[in-house]
Amino acid sequence: MKRAEILQYANQDQHEGLSPKYDPEVIIFKTPQTVDDYAATQAIEQIQADPSSVLILPTGNTPVGMYQRIVRSHRYGIVDLSQAITFNLDEYHPMPKADLNSYASYMRRNLFDHVSVSAWNIPDGEAPDPEAEAGRFQQLLDRFQPVDLAILGIGPGTTCHLGFNEKGSPVDSGVRHVALDPQTIAENSKLFDNPEEIPGAALTLGIADILQAKRIILLAKGRSKAWGINRALRGSVSSEAPASFLRLHPNVTFALDQDAGEYLRHFKSTTYK
Repeated sequence: MKRAEILQYANQDQHEGLSPKYDPEVIIFKTPQTVDDYAATQAIEQIQADPSSVLILPTGNTPVGMYQRIVRSHRYGIVDLSQAITFNLDEYHPMPKADLNSYASYMRRNLFDHVSVSAWNIPDGEAPDPEAEAGRFQQLLDRFQPVDLAILGIGPGTTCHLGFNEKGSPVDSGVRHVALDPQTIAENSKLFDNPEEIPGAALTLGIADILQAKRIILLAKGRSKAWGINRALRGSVSSEAPASFLRLHPNVTFALDQDAGEYLRHFKSTTYK
């Protein structure tokens, strides 16, 4: 989507939600592993088609299998990422880069300790002024828009967040410092050795940054994501469910396992693989 189109949506009366413009492709796979296979294949094929591709990448439990497959393909010489440029969706703030709970550490463990890219960009969780860091990162990202492929997850419970765009995030939002939803904190704190150490805020790409991508793939696995997926695809398009804004984009695929897609058996654009 062009930024001008996003701004047009932002200027509309959103009290009742926006009118959806597209039905995303929805693919329900038999197993979580086949979701990983699909996601890795799409990223690899993008880089094979254009070695200098620009990608937006996610963190969390869902994409770990995708990264493992990309690393394996790199080792076997199937894909060369050395010319690719990547942007991460988000990072906790404040968060030291070396902290094992940081998304910078996550990305090194799961991908960048194993493959080389032309440039890997992630918001600086150590930045003393998060608003200034958001502005810096926005300027950097804007130089590469529209990115070729954005790979996303969806937030836990009823958050429906993309990146850390929690409920209330407007369609024209950009990179910014945000407070985390209590549901997000409760779920993500389980990944910390000391759950009380999870920050209450983060730096995140905005909805408008994501919607400018040429192609978007949303990954979801597990029953805990089923409500959010159903809400994003069947409810109103509004900031109450940020993932619903994907229905304004012409090239979106929801790649789900059976548990995440359990409410979509009769959804009109669903296919099974």
